[in-house]
Amino acid sequence: MEKQVKIIAGYLVNSSITNDVEINQYIENLQTYINQIEKLYIYCLEQVDITKLLQRLNKFEHVEIAMVPGYGEAEIYKALVEKAIEDNIDFVTIMKPELFYENEAFLELKKYVMQADVSRTAIITPMPLFGCEINERKAEEFRAIKGCRLYGALLNTGIYKQTRGIKAEYYQTTYDYDYCLQARHLGYNVMLAQNLALRNQKYVVITRKFGFLTLSAYSRDIMDVYYETRNRLYLWDEYKKIDPEYISLDKKMFKKEKQEIRTRDKSYKQKFIMMDRARADYKKGILGKFKE
Repeated sequence: MEKQVKIIAGYLVNSSITNDVEINQYIENLQTYINQIEKLYIYCLEQVDITKLLQRLNKFEHVEIAMVPGYGEAEIYKALVEKAIEDNIDFVTIMKPELFYENEAFLELKKYVMQADVSRTAIITPMPLFGCEINERKAEEFRAIKGCRLYGALLNTGIYKQTRGIKAEYYQTTYDYDYCLQARHLGYNVMLAQNLALRNQKYVVITRKFGFLTLSAYSRDIMDVYYETRNRLYLWDEYKKIDPEYISLDKKMFKKEKQEIRTRDKSYKQKFIMMDRARADYKKGILGKFKE
């Protein structure tokens, strides 16, 4: 039986959007989901100029904007979910200008939560892909996973109320995996919609040559390297006895990521220095925004 659901989206902007070509692309991206939600909340993380973008969004009545310089992604997501609960919203997602749902993927996600029994589903996420990646169709449309990023995912606010909530002190990154661990520990599911894609248009492919061998990878932002390293150490410490299998897998993934940076990223020395800083801050018990 199909039920009515209400969904809101947060939209994080951290740089000015003034180029007409860029604005056109971002409007196209928004149109992959904006007509299927109750309201879009635009959060400007820096002092940015998005005047032209807002003018193009005038035809959409359900748009609000907030200037929140200095706030982290985790703090904003936490506030967004709390606002959703206050307004009796069923699901929340968070997006960025460069993200879009491919081939009506958002509509399909919405249909799923309207038609399926999602009383035990804490999060349902599309398959996150960079713009150039191929999405091979899978026979199993939905499967349970251990964790995911929350960009583009639908978070069930009814289940959120039973958890500790988003760990805002992580500031940026890892708060999403922490929330997935919380939900799974309570017996709820994190689901991946394998054939529904969320595309990211903002990426840089880096390459390094070793003789006749060329290695390539997606570039990782140096501040993301810091936050992921530091916050992971806290996450591993908190969940090492609660979910040792996940922690073991994540440590292997971290080792693989470090090896990839070392062999494929020409700026690996700077990123390894940032990892060392992250470890030092963890040992000091430092959380929140990075301080120079």
